[in-house]
Amino acid sequence: MELTILKELGLTDGEIRVYLSLLELGKSTAGKIIEHSKVSPSKIYDVLNRLIGKGLASYIIEGNVKHFKSAQPKNILNYIERKANTLMESKNKFKKIIPLLEAKQKSEIKNFNAEIFESVSGLITVFDMSLNELKKGSTVYAFGYPAYASKLFDAYWREYYKKCDKKGILRRVIYDYDAWFLKKRTGRKMSYYRYMPKGVITPTWAWIFNDKVANVIVTEEQKVCFLVQNKEVANSYIQYFNLLWKSAIEP
Repeated sequence: MELTILKELGLTDGEIRVYLSLLELGKSTAGKIIEHSKVSPSKIYDVLNRLIGKGLASYIIEGNVKHFKSAQPKNILNYIERKANTLMESKNKFKKIIPLLEAKQKSEIKNFNAEIFESVSGLITVFDMSLNELKKGSTVYAFGYPAYASKLFDAYWREYYKKCDKKGILRRVIYDYDAWFLKKRTGRKMSYYRYMPKGVITPTWAWIFNDKVANVIVTEEQKVCFLVQNKEVANSYIQYFNLLWKSAIEP
């Protein structure tokens, strides 16, 4: 049974096992649920209470004994809606305090000019950073873009480019040879592309925007980004990009 979605909704392994046990057993005592779900006796009531709090289980008392029962599976849709509403409320509240948090951060910026981001989510945080910081008419530069990254971030880039177009952000990208020919490339508004000659492979993929340079390593084993914030460094990378641009192949 495909239960990944239940984890994505925030249910723990124990909650999933107990909920499925309740579905299969019907109205049951804690003892039967423990036996069926293999959740330890010390944790069973905590798990059941969490399910009850999420509206996914209920209980009745018969002869001074608590019997637990699962909510209908369709009730999970209600749980999702409540979760979505809560997230939307949190998002709106968070927007209001962003200026306060940024004001606190400004005093510390000078002390932090290098950061490391790991995992796909970490890298996307850096890419999103360029969306948030760049203004209309600004340019993001990238060179050494590898084939594996093209596969990994394909869906993300489709949305990224739409947002860039909406904000008026330009993109100049130099692909690795294999990455360029990985799929049929179509022209994109406000995007300018070239690719390196066959056999030329850059050790890392560089991503430059404003005063930031992200050196990105993307392999099957490792996804890591070294982000440096320094205007002089960013300018030197852009100069290097312009040199590569002249020798890169125009489609």
